[in-house]
Parts: sequence; C-alpha cells; structure tokens
Amino acid sequence: MRCSVWLAALALLIALPAAAANGAASAGPLAEAVSVRALRFGDAGPAVAELQRLLAANGFDPGPVDGIFGPLTEAAVLAAQRHYGLTVDGLAGRMTVGALQSRPQAPVTAAAYDVPERGEGALVVYEASPLAAPRGGDAGTVALTFHHLPAAEELSALLDALRAQGARATFFVTGDEAERRPADLGRIRADGHEIGSLGYREVDLRDRPAVAVRLQLRRASQAIERAVGERPALLRPPLGRFDRQLRRLAAEEGLDLVLWSNAVATPGAGAGPVQLADHALRALHPGAVLMLPLDVPGGVEAAKRVLAGIAAAGYRAVPQEPGVIDNS
Repeated sequence: MRCSVWLAALALLIALPAAAANGAASAGPLAEAVSVRALRFGDAGPAVAELQRLLAANGFDPGPVDGIFGPLTEAAVLAAQRHYGLTVDGLAGRMTVGALQSRPQAPVTAAAYDVPERGEGALVVYEASPLAAPRGGDAGTVALTFHHLPAAEELSALLDALRAQGARATFFVTGDEAERRPADLGRIRADGHEIGSLGYREVDLRDRPAVAVRLQLRRASQAIERAVGERPALLRPPLGRFDRQLRRLAAEEGLDLVLWSNAVATPGAGAGPVQLADHALRALHPGAVLMLPLDVPGGVEAAKRVLAGIAAAGYRAVPQEPGVIDNS
C-alpha cells in the first residue's frame, strides 16, 4: 500500500513540471509578446506569425503568414478591431488578441491568397491626384467625405452637426460594416448623404487574383444595396492603393474610383481631433476633396472642427462626384 502511494506521488511530481511546460508552450510567443507590449507595424518573428494565423482563422486576411507585420497584416488587425468594436489603432495588444481568441468568427469573404507583401517603399498611398469634383458644383463648394462608421451615439451627433450646417457628405464604408450596421447606413442616407464603398474589407487589393478582387467589390456593393436600397457608385481604393486591374474591375462592377486631396494624420502617432482637423483644413480650397476617418479616437470631434472650418472659410460641404484617375 505504502509503495503504491509512493509511486503515485512520484508520478505526480514528474507530471507537474511537464504540465507546466505544456501550459507555457500553449501560451505561445503571441501571448508572451503582447503581455509586454502590443505588436505593431514593422515587428517580425514567431509572435507575428501566430497573430497572422489567428487573424486568418477568424476571417481577417493578413496576407502571407511570413512573420512580418506589414501593411496587409495591419489592415487585417484594423478590420478585426472594427468588427469587434475595439479601439481602431492597428496595434495588436491583449484586447485585440483576446477578442480574436474568444469571440465568434467573422464572415470570411475570400480565401487568403499567397500574395507577396510589398515593402513600405513600394506602397503608393494617393493623397493628391486628379480627383472627383464636389457634387453641386460651384467654386464655393468642397467635397466632404468620411471613412468608416463611429459608434452609434457619435454618429447621431455628427448627423446633427451636418444638419445644423446644411452640409452633405459621402460616407465610405466596408461591406462588413454595412452588414453589421444597416440601420445606421439607413439613417445616413435618409439625411441626404451619399454612401460609397471601401470594398468588403479594407485590405490592399493590388496584385490579387481577379476573382478575389471582384468578390470583394461585389459583396460590398450588395451589402450596401441591402442596407440603403441602392448600389454605391463610388469606390475608394482600400487603403488608397490601386493598380490597373482594380481600376478595370471597379469599372466593370459599375464603380468609379475616387480619391481625396488632403494628407491624413496618423492616429497612432498621437494625433488628436485638433491635429486631424488641421491636416484636413490645410487642403481647403475650391473643389477640394477632404477625407476624415471616423473610426479613430477623436474622429467625430475632428469632423465637427472641419465642418466649422469649412463654414468659416465661406465654403459649402457637398458629396463627392465621380472623377478620372490616371494610373496608366
């Protein structure tokens, strides 16, 4: 009897370190990394590779699983943060990773394709180019456009501010947002504003297989049509990046590619409402096309400041119209 008890105790002593080691292993490099600081653009290593696999498993395509936190991985993190209602900053910290590990899987739009991720130096983010004119015409107008949706109560405040100024705008949203918040899109449209597309998910569509690009565009248009009763006419290239194929496929899907004319302050660099508004208002001139992100901290407050600045300068805010982009 004593021998069997002794053997059981010995087995337990042997098993405990092994169990602890297994537990540490199951935590993995990602959990270890985010316990110190959030992963971000430019990071590399096993923790980033684990993050990429987790994003892909939840329907957020990070591009190739190569352990490099590049623009596609950042775009996938941003999409996940929007989907789960987290702070949208592109940083993969404990909250973002926890949401990916514990919340229901997001709808998958297309398979993750093994597309080489471009280096930052090769990225083309268009901030000034041949742009669509403001809708409505005269020299005293500027086109006011927004990317993504803020929280519902903030959206109400923004719609009130637009109404008070007699201003109209174009709200560019993803198909994913349209599916999750059709009532809010209906409110925007009922107030006389236009709805444009950012694709189904705001991910870089350059050099992707044509079938995947077309699926992104078409599903976004269908989701927006279900929400507001009409298809969007305008497409903002996701992340402001496009190639000849995207331009061609957009045209085939009945979408005009349009851009904007102001530089956009990077929220991750500590930009608050004042900085976001200042960046936009620096580009204020007749026919300007201003873009403001609404899903970043201070986005709605920045939009209100821009509205005030537009009025103070004697301009009228109107939606954006189709234009011509030369990418030949």
